[in-house]
Amino acid sequence: MPVPRLFEVPAEPAQQWVHTLSCLLELGGIETRAALLAELTGEEIPDAGSATVREQRRLGAVEADVVVRDAGRRWAVAVWSTLGFDVDAEGVLAALHDGLAGDGRALVVALTPDRRPPAAVERARAGGRDVRHRSWLRVRDWVQERPERGQARGTDLLLLTEAEYFLTPRVAELYRLEYLMPRLPEALRPMLATVFFDLNDLAPAPLIERVDRVAFPRTGEPKVELILDGAGLAVRLATTREGPGFAPDGPGWTALRVSDPAQYVAARSFVRSAARELLPARL
Repeated sequence: MPVPRLFEVPAEPAQQWVHTLSCLLELGGIETRAALLAELTGEEIPDAGSATVREQRRLGAVEADVVVRDAGRRWAVAVWSTLGFDVDAEGVLAALHDGLAGDGRALVVALTPDRRPPAAVERARAGGRDVRHRSWLRVRDWVQERPERGQARGTDLLLLTEAEYFLTPRVAELYRLEYLMPRLPEALRPMLATVFFDLNDLAPAPLIERVDRVAFPRTGEPKVELILDGAGLAVRLATTREGPGFAPDGPGWTALRVSDPAQYVAARSFVRSAARELLPARL
C-alpha cells in the first residue's frame, strides 16, 4: 500500500524518524503536505498537496527514504536522511538526482543533523544537480510550530502532536552527540546514533562525560558504557555474559570493539537484551 502504516515500528532508529516524516506527508491534509514539502525544499511546489508519497523507494542503484511525486510527473522530490553528522553522501545524493531523470524537474533533499549544509551536499550539486539540505532540528521546529501557524485541526493536529511527541526528545538527544561524532571515522557515525538510541530508549538522557564516554543510566552506578577512542567505538556491559564479538574487559565487564558497522549489527540483539536486564526499568 502507498500509505505509510501508522502503527508500524521499524527496527532502525533512522527508519523510525523517516517513517514519522512519511506519515506526516502522506496522511496529513493537502495544506499540511504542501507546507511540509515547502519547508523541506525551501520553496512553494505547485500542486504539492495532491502529490503522491512513497516510502523507501529505489531510484536506480540507490534507495530514497521518501519520494514525493507530482501526479503529472512535472516534478519529483527525493529525501535521503541520516542521523550521522558530516556524513559523506555525495555519491548517493548525486545518484538519487540522476534516478529522477524521468520526471520534469528533480529535487533531492539531504536531511541530516548538520546545522549547515555538509560538504557532501555542496559536492553533489556539481553538474547542475538540484540538491538541498535541511536539518532534523529544523524539521522538529516546524512540527512544533505548525499546529498554531497552520491552524491544524482534526487528523492533521493529531499527526503533528504525535510527531512532536516522537521527535522532540529524540532530536534533543541527537544534538548531544554533535561533539562526539567528530571523534569517530565518518563511516561509523550513523552507527553511533543507532547504538545510542537503542540504549537511550531504555535509559534516557545518559551521562555524556568529556568527549569520549557515554554512561547509562545517568545517575548511580553505570551499567552500560560507550567509549570513543578516535578509531572506533566500544560498547561495554556490566556483565560476564559474552555476546557475539564480546570479550572480557575488566572485572565484571565485557566489551564489543566496533570498527565496522556490521560488528554492531551482529551483536545488536544481545546488546539490547543484556542492557534491558542491566538498566533500571523506566517508570
